[in-house]
Amino acid sequence: MNSNPKKNVYIIAEIGINFNGSLENALKMIDVAKQSGCNAAKFQMFSAKNLYPRSAGEMDWKDDKREYSYDIYEAVKSFELPISWIDDIIKYCNLKQIDFMASVFDIEGLNFLIEKGMKVIKLSSYTITHIPLIEVAAKTKLPIIMSTGGATIGEIEEAVNSVLKYHNDLTLLHCSIQYPTKLEDVNMGVMDTFAKVFPKIKRGYSDHTEEPSDAPVQCIYLGGTVVEKHITLDKEMQGPDHFFALEPHELKQMVQNIRKAEIDYASGDFSIDKKIYGSTEKICYKHEEYLRDFAYMTLFSKRDIEKGEVIKVEDISILRSGKKEKGLEPKYLKLFKENNVTASRDICFEDPINWNCIL
Repeated sequence: MNSNPKKNVYIIAEIGINFNGSLENALKMIDVAKQSGCNAAKFQMFSAKNLYPRSAGEMDWKDDKREYSYDIYEAVKSFELPISWIDDIIKYCNLKQIDFMASVFDIEGLNFLIEKGMKVIKLSSYTITHIPLIEVAAKTKLPIIMSTGGATIGEIEEAVNSVLKYHNDLTLLHCSIQYPTKLEDVNMGVMDTFAKVFPKIKRGYSDHTEEPSDAPVQCIYLGGTVVEKHITLDKEMQGPDHFFALEPHELKQMVQNIRKAEIDYASGDFSIDKKIYGSTEKICYKHEEYLRDFAYMTLFSKRDIEKGEVIKVEDISILRSGKKEKGLEPKYLKLFKENNVTASRDICFEDPINWNCIL
């Protein structure tokens, strides 16, 4: 990661899916990130086929401003970043002298971006229990930034240890998977927990609050070195991630406030906001439970499997469950590599693979 020595906090503008299917919008958002003083413009590299079962169900989303109802798989497919754009996006980031980044959600996407020269690996909260992906990422020896929303401290320790087997260039981002996150639900005190449990690991914050900089500034006061924030060209644009994202003028103000917070932190002239600090306990909070169940990755069947058949690794997908029942956590994929595990009942295509399928 490139950063000015006088600007030690690395600021990531999360474009995500907010380009709304338009390369022109994507390039405009890179401009916004650069002009605002961000260090990186970040996208999300996923394909629907590697993210959700086709039978994931219908998504109903309601907030204070709008209401959505859509087929999960088809909606996610419409949010994909076309791979044919990647070269143009990377070239444009290089031209504008801003780092290109993209969250990866599966090994296929990770390998694709490494081939394109990606220099930093970003893993989302929803992949923190995807140990097979984390291990492949760690083996590259590239720096890893890992979000932790919805995870327990034990799950984070397991993910961290999976990286430390190969290197220690890791940054943990405190995060809440609530969109938007209320300031009283931020629980920035978790940053202190990270400092105690992982004293040699850098830390930061991925922010989903609607306020431009209240929470990011508190992250700096607690030793954070990375801040990530969703951005949009216009909050009124269609899509689930626009309404809580920052518009260009808000992003510029956030960056300015973060840079001032760095100076205040260095001089000791700052105070901790008790409401934002909240709890130091790192658990899956009640307001995170729905999206954890919906979007954490688990094991699913790639085909119909008859009772008594040996289940092979190539028979298994690692997907978000959506509205379906969840399968086993991805770390249990190794069971099917190391043993002749047979199906204890018939398993249909896109059924979750859980203990009652194999015991």
